[in-house]
Amino acid sequence: MPVVAATLSLYTFHAPPFQIEPVSGGSPTTVTGTTVDTIECVTGRMGWDTRIRTVPQNRAIHGLSNHSVDGYFAVRESSKLEPFAQATAPVALEKWYVYSRGPIVDFRRARIGVVAGSNEALWLEQNKFSPHMQVSSTPQLLAVLDRGRVDAVLLDRRVMRSYLEELPNEERQRLELESRFVRFAPLHLYLNRGFLAINQPFLAAFNHHLPGCIKTEFQLDEQEADIVRALARKLLDDAIASNQLTRHLINHVPYSGLDEVLALDQAWQDHAPARHSPLAIELLQNPTSRSLARWQDSQQKLVTEIFVMDAMGAITALSQLTSDFWQGDERKFQATVAMGSGDIHLSAVHFDHSSRRFQVIASAPVWLLGGSRFVGAVAVGLDVELALALTSEVFLPLTPRNTAALPPAAE
Repeated sequence: MPVVAATLSLYTFHAPPFQIEPVSGGSPTTVTGTTVDTIECVTGRMGWDTRIRTVPQNRAIHGLSNHSVDGYFAVRESSKLEPFAQATAPVALEKWYVYSRGPIVDFRRARIGVVAGSNEALWLEQNKFSPHMQVSSTPQLLAVLDRGRVDAVLLDRRVMRSYLEELPNEERQRLELESRFVRFAPLHLYLNRGFLAINQPFLAAFNHHLPGCIKTEFQLDEQEADIVRALARKLLDDAIASNQLTRHLINHVPYSGLDEVLALDQAWQDHAPARHSPLAIELLQNPTSRSLARWQDSQQKLVTEIFVMDAMGAITALSQLTSDFWQGDERKFQATVAMGSGDIHLSAVHFDHSSRRFQVIASAPVWLLGGSRFVGAVAVGLDVELALALTSEVFLPLTPRNTAALPPAAE
């Protein structure tokens, strides 16, 4: 509960569909959008009201620095803001794509356009990549692309779709663009350090409630999910075959019942993450777990983890320690029970704060030959940025781990 104020004063900026400023004549505080919905959901659960206004970004930063506003969203992590503000966990996720009218032979030499002051523009400049042209809005950006003044534009996928939805059908059909994934960009709410000093529990409580308020921001769209699912299917098939996981599950001695599994799970959680329970040590040292660790290492950082579950959802082998031993109450296991042998369940995108990586969990059932009996499931964690980048021809200033995964640009 708030210590001093009951109303959180926030600045943001117009960036549909994340933040949408009110129409002319509307209330100056009636800001809508997906990120606004997320933040108001969180603060509502905490017992706070919000007052949100759209202002120019320079004014927002000035207001944050002189303590005239409590927070500012939704922006990338910024060393410029760190001296006077602290970021929450990501409140939104941008998906950056390069759009072009035709194939780009070499993105390193392409004339790239961006919206001035956007997260994309700042990121390019921070990575020593000078945009060929910067304009003031998305419509202007697409106009210069249409006129051939730039070869391609860098833009968030949802922003692009929001813009296209406003176009007449004829114009939308005429504007046929090729797209290539570049990266995910987590966006944060920055809170004034003075505000946090007075309301010390606020940040931890905000981050605690945040996962329950994010509805669609961290979901893969249909095209992205198809790409990741196809790659996950190949990886899971290879992992099951090369590590003999079906035989491992057939030979696994089942536990006496759920009571034993839950007791082992409690001991597991009591030790994790600082220490390993006796069972965790035993499982990590078994031959299948060692084989899985070697297999994960061979995947060039694409795989973040892999583990095997028996028919009750208890882990039988794993490449690295997990937070829970029993997975039977989680969707990644429950969904596999009713699946056929070729099906895959994909989780939402999860941002891991310690590794700074985005991952999805892909899980698949393991059946005896002929589908006569469900014997367990296998789950593999994928770096989703790498998974999508592997299908892309874009060569832009990505982070070192992503750049290494991309194919070289054509000469």
